[in-house]
Amino acid sequence: MKTKKILLLFLILGAIGASTWFIAANDLVGKFFNEDDPDRPPTGIAIDREEYLLRRNEQMDMLRGYDTAQQNSRTNSIREMESSEHDLRARLRSANQPEAASWVPLGPSPLPINGSTSYSGRVSAIAVHPTNPDIVYLGTAQGGLYRSLNGGTNWTPLMDSALTLAIGAIAISPSDPTTVFVGTGESTICLSGCFIGVGLYRITNADTTPVLSDALNKNAANADVFTGRAISEVLVHPTDPNTVFVATTSGIAGIGSTTLGLTLPFLGVYRSTNAMSANPTFELLNLGISERSVTDLVMEPGHPNKIYAGVLGDATTGGGGVYLTSNALAATPTFTQVLSTALTGRNSRVELTAATISGVTTVYAASGQGNGTIYISPDSGPFTQVTNNSFCNPQCFYDIAIAVDPTNASKVYLGGSPSQSGGLVFGRSTNGGGSFTNSSTNLHVDTQVITIAPSNPNIIYFGSDGGVWRTTNVAATPIVWTSLNNSTLSATQFMSLAIHPTDRNYSLGGTQDNGTEFHAPDGMQWIQSDGGDGGFSVIDQTSSNTTNVVAYHTYYNQTNTQIGFARATSTVPPGDPNWNEFLGCGGTSNGINCADSTLFYAPMAGGPNATGSTGNTLYFGTTHLYRSINQGTTMTDVSGTLPSRISAIAIAPQNDDVRLVGLAGT
Repeated sequence: MKTKKILLLFLILGAIGASTWFIAANDLVGKFFNEDDPDRPPTGIAIDREEYLLRRNEQMDMLRGYDTAQQNSRTNSIREMESSEHDLRARLRSANQPEAASWVPLGPSPLPINGSTSYSGRVSAIAVHPTNPDIVYLGTAQGGLYRSLNGGTNWTPLMDSALTLAIGAIAISPSDPTTVFVGTGESTICLSGCFIGVGLYRITNADTTPVLSDALNKNAANADVFTGRAISEVLVHPTDPNTVFVATTSGIAGIGSTTLGLTLPFLGVYRSTNAMSANPTFELLNLGISERSVTDLVMEPGHPNKIYAGVLGDATTGGGGVYLTSNALAATPTFTQVLSTALTGRNSRVELTAATISGVTTVYAASGQGNGTIYISPDSGPFTQVTNNSFCNPQCFYDIAIAVDPTNASKVYLGGSPSQSGGLVFGRSTNGGGSFTNSSTNLHVDTQVITIAPSNPNIIYFGSDGGVWRTTNVAATPIVWTSLNNSTLSATQFMSLAIHPTDRNYSLGGTQDNGTEFHAPDGMQWIQSDGGDGGFSVIDQTSSNTTNVVAYHTYYNQTNTQIGFARATSTVPPGDPNWNEFLGCGGTSNGINCADSTLFYAPMAGGPNATGSTGNTLYFGTTHLYRSINQGTTMTDVSGTLPSRISAIAIAPQNDDVRLVGLAGT
């Protein structure tokens, strides 16, 4: 038998965030590198580790379209692709050749959920028109920006031509509500499923015939100050839309939870004084501290000079919290820390809201401190704690939203995590945050945004990992929430897709926090096949028809408690897999080491038939590559310990011995 060799290839799959690839096959080394090739690197030559990592990172960024040696490389790459597509269509027309068929959306929109509501995908930002509560703009994690003119009954996409569909913030100009600014990149500091941004977009005539700008991201020196970061908040001057403030946080660039590039723009608060011009510029304001993510901004209503900033804590205890400037319009604004929190890192996230009533301004800060603590600053006084109810435990970096009634500062609305130890999906307080009543019936968990209609504070829009809801009477008991997740909103984040070998309609796909979806053979019907966080899906390609199917899918993975996958060996009409067993840690033990480290979505892939296998081989990735020849009942380590967690798996369809895995690099 020929000796199997392992060839380490440093490649990248930008779409899935892999940073290192391995290939194992019979005698493939000679096929990839001719030993007489003068360009082949000599063996035994040492390379400085730092230089190697820098060069590897350059290569990865280049293949992602982010060549750090070239400004705007990703933007230029996308524009070049669009130009090539345009030229191809023109050539086909001139040659009287039919153009390629257009992509057709298959759904699901909305997600089919049993019960009294419907779901979509993660909603990250909501802005409501200042005088019309039925005009609303909706930002999604990877579905772009939507507009509704009738309170969410119908949605229209406005940014499908943008360089990214990841939305972090939306702001309507108070003095000209037909102008909307949209910040790109998700800012929740999540480690899976989020993506970086390319800057700010401006939409004019937003409520009639929208005109979308190019990405706005330059400073006066023409350097890009936003690409690779995420925009957490945008504030627009109440009477001058040229003056705009933008807060940025670090961004995530793929499934491996990595940041982008060798030199990223500085984090913090930026200001533009020419935001309505053809080429707006943005300057970084000095917070008086080291570079830090700014997770939120709030302007004192009617007083654009006074802005509060929620600042992420760094390695120094007490560095995070709330910073205030009272001269935001000055040439050089000054900031002072007015609330210090002990937390460091991403759980020190702070969200802000403010109301001014009869000349008295009240500011609330929702912090990850203590797994969820609310602070209040009454009448511009010092912040004091009003409650500590663990509302965002254990995901304070991800699930925090707070809003105050603009006409009554005692009415506060709060959202966080769905944990059993104090978590709160949506809570209502009438005593200034001293206590909250849970009013979460029919809402999806993992709260992202709560937005009150400025002209009618009884109307509230709620956004979470499951989409968007609205109530027209937030004071009711119980609150009646109406799902706005309908056929005109497509925001679901698919993490995988598996296709049946003989029926192109029959497919499975895992979705972020919305389960694993089944597309029926009729090509029309969607069924939520399983709940939870849907990750990777696999359909055994030896399945003989749409009723005799073997299929697998993963949920989220957690070391020591849940590493593995669900298996179905039977179906229920119209072919929906019957997920009746979980194989791995937390279920039926099958050889996976429960101490392995995994990505949140541990990858899984099917191989071809192999000697002794029942159906296709099955592969699962942690810090080891596991292989099964008996439909997952027994998993065997076929890689040994790898340098990092596997982020992608590919098996040659013709030869089960040829295996590639991508590593996350972290």
